[in-house]
Amino acid sequence: MIWLIVTSQALPKITRLPLVKSGGVTELKTYTTISNEPRWYALELADDPTYWTNVRTDRILILLEKGWTLEKPEVNRLLERYGVTEILGKSMYPDILNFYELKLPGGDRAKVLSFIREAKRIEGIVVAEPVVMYSAMGCPPNDPYWSYQWGPYVIWADSAWCYETGDTSVMVAVLDQGVDWYHEDLYDNVWYGYDYVDNDSDPTPDDPSVEHHGTHVAGVIAATLNNSTGIAGMANVFVFAGRVLDESGSGSSTTIANAILDVSNNPRIRVINMSLGASSPSYVMEAACDTAWNRGVLLVAASGNDGSYGISYPAAYSSVIAVGSIGTDGSSFYLASYSNYGPEQELTAPGGDASTGYCILSTLPSNNYGDVGAGCSWVGTSMAAPHVSGVAALVFSHRPSLTNTEVRNLLDATAIDLGDSGWDQYYGYGVVCAVCAVLASELQVEEKRSSDFQTFYTLHHRTLVAGASLRIYNAAGRLVAELSVGESITLKPGVFFIRAEGENEKVVVF
Repeated sequence: MIWLIVTSQALPKITRLPLVKSGGVTELKTYTTISNEPRWYALELADDPTYWTNVRTDRILILLEKGWTLEKPEVNRLLERYGVTEILGKSMYPDILNFYELKLPGGDRAKVLSFIREAKRIEGIVVAEPVVMYSAMGCPPNDPYWSYQWGPYVIWADSAWCYETGDTSVMVAVLDQGVDWYHEDLYDNVWYGYDYVDNDSDPTPDDPSVEHHGTHVAGVIAATLNNSTGIAGMANVFVFAGRVLDESGSGSSTTIANAILDVSNNPRIRVINMSLGASSPSYVMEAACDTAWNRGVLLVAASGNDGSYGISYPAAYSSVIAVGSIGTDGSSFYLASYSNYGPEQELTAPGGDASTGYCILSTLPSNNYGDVGAGCSWVGTSMAAPHVSGVAALVFSHRPSLTNTEVRNLLDATAIDLGDSGWDQYYGYGVVCAVCAVLASELQVEEKRSSDFQTFYTLHHRTLVAGASLRIYNAAGRLVAELSVGESITLKPGVFFIRAEGENEKVVVF
């Protein structure tokens, strides 16, 4: 049975899920006062091209001692030498930080550095530096219907795409109702497939007027990103289209088990998505899923749409990740009323809520996308499962050496906790988090830590304890903390660089 519910509603604006890791937040050390010595970053990072990508060389920011003004003779002479006459901005609280933003005519890197070197020799100038430009975190795609896709947005997919958009060496098998591989937004990413119902090599729907489900699921996973067309799939990976359900949406355990065994024998297929289910178990199906798992494939399936206790099969098998569905009203998130729950529930993901109009927009046969602008027409755990498959595909793309066990553990460990703290039968370990899983995969690579660095610090969740004197910098090169042996700091989610005894190491915190 296909797991979906069909409706059509409008789509208001939505807030994101908070980045709270499954299991709750670690108790953190509190600091009464934090103060850092002035840093002349432009001089320290003069040869670092990364630093200069985010600064304006035609603008200078000068921090003066309290009570000083630009009219001080020493400062005024410096400004005259460089033709600086225009004030672009200044501090609202000069009694706390007394700074001015100035226009530097003809400013380039060389002129900025020359100005700053002279400024450093003036006692009343605390710091001079080019103006740094900041931007919203995230890498939204150029696909025109992205604004209607609340699902990937709330699980931070656009932030994950700053680090990884997918690799076509990774393949996801969509075992479903066939996929329209001629669709304009799927054509580049649907590699090939097989029709296990009719035993032929054409996995496209026999009757596109009624066989929509597989194309919709495939689009959630792999509609082409950044192609200025349609929607944004979770990952630019290849799809293997396995048609295991007929025009009525039904398929036998024989057909599906054969498909599982067949696709799991292909080393390029790292994930199998099954947005289908039944209330009756089958040992043959369970054995086929176990075989695929033992071959290194990650299996993902929909938990079911009965709105009751009891996970459907194959989601309930231990070798399969059972995915329930969350809905939203635009500001809160909850288990959708139709979503099944139970002891095998492992993760949840956006599946939509018909009553609030937040449905899941995706590809449909014949270059369609549903009711664009009216909230679309699809909700269900069938839509939730491919969000998880897509995140898994991003992780495999980012770190192809990871095993199915490692990726499964990453997805569980980095899920955004809802419901009771930690695992519960409604949300499992929580809602899948794309950027959390991709960043956490960095820590799964053992070569990231040298034997020397093993003794320099320990990291438990977000709390870092120094085992030696060290400095911690953020991704922009700013000093975050300077710690002595035994001191600790709580880090926000992000990328950091630790420097100890002249060596650097990258650390990703989620």
